[in-house]
Amino acid sequence: MEPPQFNEELSKYPPRPADNDQGADTQVQTNYSRVELLKKSLYVYRVSIVNKDTDGSEVNDTTVRKEIFLKARASSDLSTRHIYFDGKDYAYAAKSLFKDRDEIVVSAECHVPDLCLFEVRVQMLRRYEAKVLERYCAGDTRVPDSYVQGFMFALDAIVRSCPKPQLVEVGGRFLSDHRMVATPWGYDVWWEYRLTMRPGRGALFVNIGAKSVPVINVTDLAELSRLFFEKRAAMLHRKKKPTALEIADWAVFEPAIRGLSIVHREETLVVTGLSTVSASEVTVEGESLASHYQRLYGQDIGDPSMPCAMADKRAVPLSLCLLPRDKRQILGVVGAWQRDDFLRISAVGPEHRHSVLAHGMRILAGEGSPELRAFGIQISPTLERVGARVFDPPRIMLRQGQETKPVVMREGGWEMGGLRVVSSSPLRSWSVLVFGHQQGMPPALLRTFVNQYIKICVQLGINVQQTMPPVKYATAWNDIEQTLGEACALAQGPQCQLVLCVLPFNSVSLYGEIKRVAMTFIGVQTQCVQASHVRSHNPKLLTSVALKMNVKLGGFTGDLHSGDLPGMQEHATMIIAADVNHTTEAGGMSVAAIVSSTDARGGRFAGTVLQHPQRMEYIENFDVVIRQALRVFHRSTGLKPARIVYYRDGVNDSQMGDVKQIELDAIYRGCRLIDPQYRPLVTLVLIRKRHQSRFLHEGANCAPGTCVAGGAVSPSVFSFYLVAHRSPFGVSRPAYYLVLHDDVGFAAEDLKRLTYNLSFMYPIVSRSVTMPAALYYAHRLTGKGRLQLSRAFNTLPYFTKAKADEKAPRPHLVAVHEGLRDSMYFM
Repeated sequence: MEPPQFNEELSKYPPRPADNDQGADTQVQTNYSRVELLKKSLYVYRVSIVNKDTDGSEVNDTTVRKEIFLKARASSDLSTRHIYFDGKDYAYAAKSLFKDRDEIVVSAECHVPDLCLFEVRVQMLRRYEAKVLERYCAGDTRVPDSYVQGFMFALDAIVRSCPKPQLVEVGGRFLSDHRMVATPWGYDVWWEYRLTMRPGRGALFVNIGAKSVPVINVTDLAELSRLFFEKRAAMLHRKKKPTALEIADWAVFEPAIRGLSIVHREETLVVTGLSTVSASEVTVEGESLASHYQRLYGQDIGDPSMPCAMADKRAVPLSLCLLPRDKRQILGVVGAWQRDDFLRISAVGPEHRHSVLAHGMRILAGEGSPELRAFGIQISPTLERVGARVFDPPRIMLRQGQETKPVVMREGGWEMGGLRVVSSSPLRSWSVLVFGHQQGMPPALLRTFVNQYIKICVQLGINVQQTMPPVKYATAWNDIEQTLGEACALAQGPQCQLVLCVLPFNSVSLYGEIKRVAMTFIGVQTQCVQASHVRSHNPKLLTSVALKMNVKLGGFTGDLHSGDLPGMQEHATMIIAADVNHTTEAGGMSVAAIVSSTDARGGRFAGTVLQHPQRMEYIENFDVVIRQALRVFHRSTGLKPARIVYYRDGVNDSQMGDVKQIELDAIYRGCRLIDPQYRPLVTLVLIRKRHQSRFLHEGANCAPGTCVAGGAVSPSVFSFYLVAHRSPFGVSRPAYYLVLHDDVGFAAEDLKRLTYNLSFMYPIVSRSVTMPAALYYAHRLTGKGRLQLSRAFNTLPYFTKAKADEKAPRPHLVAVHEGLRDSMYFM
């Protein structure tokens, strides 16, 4: 493919609408504060440190680099200058370190662990001006994005990493015990502060986030292990005590303590793992470990059935592994059961978390950090309040009896009781495939589940014509293609529409192989459920499965009222969404997914998945995908869209300009492939979910529909935050939208309202979701699309743990089966 050509016209951002920040009807509390830069400049230097006594190689260890830099600085002209070195590549100063040259080279001796001579090279890289940043925040679009991004990177490094005396530093992470949550399980929940500098409208801001971390509160590893396994036994409904554990059971505990510092006989050691045998089997120079400790130290090693901690290439009994009293340490959280439990314990309410954030901002803004004072960074101790607009929910149309009416909305959701889907496709031919033996899943239990499932479908208005689907038990899983084919053959009718697969446990490899075979070889819709769900047959779960099945077969749950689709009722509009996922399972390939609406109401979508070069963010061959999407839209509606609204996920600041230009140009090229004179109006909206901005209203989560267009939004691009969903737990995270291109010339309120209303179109839940449904489809398709492989999914090195064979052909994506191509198989 030829490299894309630069188009200056496409590089420009649309002007911010005049009414973008008007109409605020409430105030919300934010988690960011204003920042003033009292110094005129910030200088950035590149630091290189090489070992002159060996082969001249670069020193990589961050702690060692900091130590060497401090010694080199003390022995040179730099000793009188205030410098902050991040330990990696860059050093920062508020004044120039040297005026008559571009770099300085200093030598220093340091033990690492042997005495060596090091060369430290400090090279001038960039100078940033505070007044230029002020102009950018005031809306000056002439300031290059690259300049602002580099400035923010430097400020981030200083604010995040500089010493904070009032906080506890653990491995470069700053912790606070303010309003900590105490537990009896060997750890307390502390808070780790994370800081991000953000240019906003009229000012510079610093975001503060608080992440919960488990900080150990016991004195030795034996006690920690006892509490660990007691909690695990309670979570897994087991009655085993730590003393009755087999050595193999301790593998789940090892990651939790790896890297911890321990004190053994007044010596500090670092734990590297656990012994592979019990303490009773460990010997020291032919003598048992118990005899060795009793003879030399007069100490008992404790429970001999437990393993030993491995530290400094020696085995230390767990009961003698003391944890330093003067040093806080973070417990490694391992296993799904422990992560879920930890998240439950640390799930505090919005008011509690806001108190933690406000406390952290007061510390940051105080006089405790000499680094911030030296760089002239002055932070307000008060978290900002900004104006917000709360949109009314749209009218969702569902069947009530024989009529289609708007549902009654409460807090962004509605109850499905008595309501029916607006459209359904009859389920005439399907079968059930159980992976396992009849003893584990008795036919009577399975029949009860199927009957309950059909009952839920009938209540939702989904027509299930075959009420006695045949059942196949698969006890061997070595040939999924044959097994799935036999299940399809059992279904009555000319063509099997659906295979309901019952999985014995949560298995990514088994699930992936079922989907791979069904999507690429057989061409049948599949719906997987776990055996535990079959046993419980929870009505809420069955409702979700029924709605998902209905969408896959061609039906849909609810429609938006035509008056709640701004601009779409007057002009034929196609919604497109795209996402790029960089996988780990399939050799690290990058997968792009594009979904496009196939009706004029933004309800049903078709999807395309593409494989392209690793780690590349923009989408290759996008024009070909657009051409196909336009053809499908025309075939379904009889219209060519006059407007295209394109939502793009997963692009950061540094990639934003390239993705905008390349993919916009591809959309226009795809339209010209249909007709050289055809050019619809295109609006490109970028969405970001990974950010730290949070909003509260009167100490609680914001109501669905809350939109913030002031404060820490982009000063140069039309952008806004939108809380589209209700969060019953924790603090809701708004989605952040940036409008990078707008041929349509949407009014600010119309585009915000359209974006909010489209978040009600996700058909498997009866509420609004975080972002427009099309973006969820694109995200789901990146997950499903990576399963469309040319080889068995469960034979990849990711699952077998085998070393990849460089000579073997790498797996690649293949097209979805033609029988599923126009369906929403990715649901």
